[in-house]
Amino acid sequence: MTESAVLAGDPPVGHPDIGPKEAALAALPPADPQAPTASDPYVAEPEDYGASTLRTTIFCLVFLLLLPFFASLPAMIGMRAAAGHLADNVGLLVLAAVFTALMFLVFVEMMFSIRTRVHLGREKVRMTLPSGRGPTPMLRYRSYEFPYDQVQSVETRREIYGGALVPVLMKGARVNLKDGSVVRLGYVSEADSDPVFPYVEIAGKIAERARLPLIDRGSVRRSVRSKMLGVKATDAENTLVEDLEIARLNASHNNFMLALIGVLLLLMLIGIVEDFARQIPIGQTASALQETAARLS
Repeated sequence: MTESAVLAGDPPVGHPDIGPKEAALAALPPADPQAPTASDPYVAEPEDYGASTLRTTIFCLVFLLLLPFFASLPAMIGMRAAAGHLADNVGLLVLAAVFTALMFLVFVEMMFSIRTRVHLGREKVRMTLPSGRGPTPMLRYRSYEFPYDQVQSVETRREIYGGALVPVLMKGARVNLKDGSVVRLGYVSEADSDPVFPYVEIAGKIAERARLPLIDRGSVRRSVRSKMLGVKATDAENTLVEDLEIARLNASHNNFMLALIGVLLLLMLIGIVEDFARQIPIGQTASALQETAARLS
């Protein structure tokens, strides 16, 4: 055998054997067709939505600071009534009513900041949201948990409240599950550029992870009274509102605000001119009126 002879099974000279061996390839485990890929929605990174610690702390501190004064109001009213000062109690009753409304609003916002949470996991959603459509929906909460493959559809809709002078545009979102249940995420004002919970954004991410389109149901009118009382919308209220009507409402609102600002500026200008006409320095009108009242008395 000469040096140029090639043994059977040896690689030819000049062609090194660096490729994969059939035996090695056969030893590799088969690829899993169910393995998630990088573009699979189920491998998306988990996301959490919740009120910031600063917001929660501020509402808790405000509520705790106002609570002693609020708790002392019934005792003050009772003492005045027992002493026979009924006339003086009128102003105190008005103050108590305003204080009660203020404490209620602070308590609602505090509970909303503490309890509301949304967690978008890799395979399912866990959330705790305000429940109900009555006058105090934020005092009742409900927890939900469902996998993405149980989502039937994800929808958004704009609801218009009020008239042409002060229209309020709210954007709502909800998730329809395959078992027929509905998960109402919530509403955000379109005038709020940085809401605490961007429900429309959350709905879009749920639809993306569930491999479903985000359905826009258009715009409808709603009654504030019916919404607060939990009354179901009528067929007339479910009529879609065209974009031209929404643009007209926004234009009317802008004109109303401009007119209101113009009236305020006009009243301010009249007051300044009146001060100059009376030769009273600007800012001392109240003192001059007090002096005049003292001379007349």
